[in-house]
Amino acid sequence: METTWKPIVAGILNMIVGTFNLLGMLIIIVVLVAIGSGILALSSVMNLIPLWLSGIAQGLLVIIAILLAIFSAIPLMGGIYAVQRKNWGLALAGSIVAILSSIPVGITSTVLVALAKNEFESYDRF
Repeated sequence: METTWKPIVAGILNMIVGTFNLLGMLIIIVVLVAIGSGILALSSVMNLIPLWLSGIAQGLLVIIAILLAIFSAIPLMGGIYAVQRKNWGLALAGSIVAILSSIPVGITSTVLVALAKNEFESYDRF
């Protein structure tokens, strides 16, 4: 079995996408904490926005933060498995989820993992 650079590059790309998603999630959490603690609750702004609309905005931010947590965990795990060449299915799943976050990087990662299928230890299971 010949080892190439493809799974390593795909794994690094997946880890980059997962890290950026993680940073986005952390920014949203900071915004939620700032809104909840009253830092961003200026009286002039609060008079313009009804209370029910601000609750909906906070709920949407929580949902986005949860989705970003999922979209950061799966590419990070897939990237680790791709670099280690351990589980082809999980590496491919991480690459596919990376497509949802960053289309060019995710497609590149998915193509590289698919081309390096025979370099993984357990490519027939998944």
